[in-house]
Amino acid sequence: MPKSTFICRKINLCLFTYIATISIANGQQENTSSDTPSVADEVIEVHGRKNQPYTEVSQTTKELLNVAGIASDPLAAVYSLPGVVYAGGDDGGQPAVRGSSPDDNAFYVDDIPVNYIFHLFGDSIFNENVIRDFDLKAAAFGSEYGNATGGIFDVQLRDPKNKDIQTTLEASMIKTGFFVEGGISENQAFYFSYRRSLIHLFLEEDEEEDGLKILKHPISDDYQGKYQWLIGDDQKLTVTVAGASDLGAINLSAASEEGRIDPDNIGETSFNNKFNSQSLSWQYFGDHNSALKVVLGHSQGQRKEKYGTGQFLNLEDQEVNLRLQYGQDWLTDHRFFVGADWQNIDYDYQYDTIPYFCTEHTEDCQSQRGLRTQDRGKLSRGTSAVFAKNLWRINQDWQLELGFRAERQDSTKQSFIHPRAQLTWLATDNLTLTAKAGTYSRLPNILNTFTKIGNPKLKAPKATHYVLGADYQLSDLWNTKVEVYYKDLSDLARVAENQQGNNQPLFTNDLSGSAYGTEWVLKREQQDGWYGWLSVSWSKSDRTDDITGKTTEYFLDTPLLANLVVNYQLNERWDFGLRWSVRSGQRYTPITGIRVNPNHPDNFLPVYGALNSGTLPTYSRLDVQANYKRKFWGLDTELTFAILNATDSANISGYYYEPDDNDSVDNYRVTGENGFEVFPSIGIKVTF
Repeated sequence: MPKSTFICRKINLCLFTYIATISIANGQQENTSSDTPSVADEVIEVHGRKNQPYTEVSQTTKELLNVAGIASDPLAAVYSLPGVVYAGGDDGGQPAVRGSSPDDNAFYVDDIPVNYIFHLFGDSIFNENVIRDFDLKAAAFGSEYGNATGGIFDVQLRDPKNKDIQTTLEASMIKTGFFVEGGISENQAFYFSYRRSLIHLFLEEDEEEDGLKILKHPISDDYQGKYQWLIGDDQKLTVTVAGASDLGAINLSAASEEGRIDPDNIGETSFNNKFNSQSLSWQYFGDHNSALKVVLGHSQGQRKEKYGTGQFLNLEDQEVNLRLQYGQDWLTDHRFFVGADWQNIDYDYQYDTIPYFCTEHTEDCQSQRGLRTQDRGKLSRGTSAVFAKNLWRINQDWQLELGFRAERQDSTKQSFIHPRAQLTWLATDNLTLTAKAGTYSRLPNILNTFTKIGNPKLKAPKATHYVLGADYQLSDLWNTKVEVYYKDLSDLARVAENQQGNNQPLFTNDLSGSAYGTEWVLKREQQDGWYGWLSVSWSKSDRTDDITGKTTEYFLDTPLLANLVVNYQLNERWDFGLRWSVRSGQRYTPITGIRVNPNHPDNFLPVYGALNSGTLPTYSRLDVQANYKRKFWGLDTELTFAILNATDSANISGYYYEPDDNDSVDNYRVTGENGFEVFPSIGIKVTF
């Protein structure tokens, strides 16, 4: 199947009320009595607008922007939070949350679900200047979210500022870009951002090394733009555009590791993934703190991959989303929300491939090789949902949130009603206890539902979440929080016996699992220049084959995970930060030998032991950063100096069979694959 992960490994890069405006005037009040002296009164005039634009970054997001080593990318800072790990090691990959698969997550941008939020090498597609708020809902999230059984990444882009047009230019050793923002008229404003990676400047093209030759530098770019019209005092009309792309290509020769293991890998390996999206949002703010929001979104996506001897996958999609949401205060202590979601995705696919029938629970993909297959076709996925929730403040100490989400999936022909609840108790002035629970479902992976190499009748994976939490305010500066969670997972995809050509399903819903653990966070608010947090989590995650009854650890199971983030502002010009991550080694399936490749007798394939029976060494990474701000030539300028993996820790991200000309079943070599190496970076940002 696709070999874009080869590129990642070889270049070793990873690279969010109403507000009133008060004016005060002093004047002389006319006195009708000549015997009473005149008195100077203070007159307060309140000029308010319900459609106040949200132009400022939330405090939490500001803190995330300052995490060392993430190039002001708050989404990348998610890996400094408890329970979140890279699915692909330091070289990139999607985030895995609390023992769930990265495929179980959902990403929302301004209330619309999106599929493309991280670039290939792990950095997000968003410029720091456009994000107002970022929230990770790691489990038991509310009824407004769907198509997810893992976690929710909720991104809110800020509204444009109505001011003189201003431009910011920035460049580092990783990427460069610009941001422009300003007002068009009294009630209209806009911004636009564009960024492009600079990774390619550190690589040489057309020079072969270890059987690899770069044909096209890996390049990523992204853009976001927003136009907003404040209509009167109670309406907003917003147009948003966004897009991103990742591309690159290498050639694998017979001398490469991949070519020596399986000659079907020899040839050009390339990827070209991109999307473009547009959305229109209308908001109305009424009496009784009511708000109505309608959002219509459209996106076009493309995934093109080439690999091996003429193999390829082309997948294009057209997606339309519509959301209606209304909220209002009612009775005395209630706030009610109701909404509806509609989504339709049309896929156009074509492929020519040697399929390998694998999931995350397959120890040896090579043993699940199928016959070379070609096909083209169209698929359509429609999902509709209605949701509602009510927040009831029972008294000053208790609050109850009850809700549900009713969904219909056209492609799986399944309907769900998902209840969700949260109970909050303010036990003392400083201690808050919470209990949350809910059920969830998501669509199956699209590639697993292709007619010839998948199962079009694959059902939706499901999950039930339970969370207990305690939040204690130790002092004005210090806060600590503990959460205990449990996830019950069912109807996950399992690989059936390789019966391609026998009209039997190749994937079934015969896998289940669980994930449970506890997380502790200690946080210090900013004072005297200092702030930061320490998080420690313990977790356990497993999967059970419902046919054999065998339970094994999940490959992303990471029992212990600790993150320390410290930031210090020395003065108006200098601030410093560090991020230190330590975690126990993830699970992996060890290589216990080699065997003759049945399709290429002159080559060997690795033989694997028990699924996820090995444990990688402990992981440790320290990133440090210094920022310097001042004016150069009258322009606001910020310089950033960072060292990623400052201790140059040789973190092993996996083990692989390294072939040699003299290999035999009794003579072979297994090599550890190092993660991200030490990487110094300098960046500059100029605003004018």
